[in-house]
Amino acid sequence: MSENGTTKTITDDLIQPFQMAEAGVRGRLVRMGKAVDDILNRHDYPETVAHLLGESLVLSAILGGALKFDGVFTVQTKGDGAISMLASDMTTPGQMRGYAAFDADKLAVAEKTGGMDRIKQFLGKGYIAFTIDGRDTDQRYQGIVALEGNSLSHCMEDYFDKSEQLETKLMVAVEKRDGRWRAGGLMIQRLPDADGKVLNQDEHEEAWRNAEALVGTVKDEELTDPRMRSPELLYRLFHEDGVWLYDPQILVDQCSCSEERFLGTLKTFAAAELEDIAEDGKIVADCQFCSARYSFSLSTITGAAS
Repeated sequence: MSENGTTKTITDDLIQPFQMAEAGVRGRLVRMGKAVDDILNRHDYPETVAHLLGESLVLSAILGGALKFDGVFTVQTKGDGAISMLASDMTTPGQMRGYAAFDADKLAVAEKTGGMDRIKQFLGKGYIAFTIDGRDTDQRYQGIVALEGNSLSHCMEDYFDKSEQLETKLMVAVEKRDGRWRAGGLMIQRLPDADGKVLNQDEHEEAWRNAEALVGTVKDEELTDPRMRSPELLYRLFHEDGVWLYDPQILVDQCSCSEERFLGTLKTFAAAELEDIAEDGKIVADCQFCSARYSFSLSTITGAAS
């Protein structure tokens, strides 16, 4: 598929799918500007926390871009380190949100500690979970892998290798440019054959190793530079093998919380529990992701539950 007008004009906040059919390789390129900057600045995170959450957001977009149905792709870490949790998700077709929980005192100590992998240094021991939830269906899938390696992208590569037996190469970059956060990521995977098995013929093996090596040459600034268009970067890397671009998906900073969803959750509580957490006959709920605040009277909750 050739570039369309949309691909030519959009340079930021997008997922660009592509494929090298002859090489048996598919992939996605993510570029994030205003969306990631708004999300990371919303809670005024320390730079270390913001950087890791930015990585998580890129992974959510790269993986969520593969969904072929209405759903939510979530990346969540839980560990015993200074950053106890990272949570980011993409709701199709491209609504992004993210949140981090951390201990400021433990973070200050961790930042003075050198010689460790960043995962061990800041997240500690724990796991990273990749979850797919189909909207309006009971369809749900979750994969979990240990927090190991020096980046979240390495954890994800490990997951695909061990759980999916799907060779994957990932590059993720997050940085501040002129006071604004930017992020980008590039992922390639080997295409399976008609039986779902990875193509392993000699010609495809050589082509895969070549594509893998080319991705390894990508610099962080190439993934985050607002002047670098997605087609330009992909052409620089893969023009010898021929790269086909598909319609991009637009990414926006948009939380999926709503009054209806919070009310639905409160309806699952017993009346005694609601009375215990209510103040002056009201329950106030805050969204951890976007900081929106919802207030419900007990009569509204119990009336809706009856």
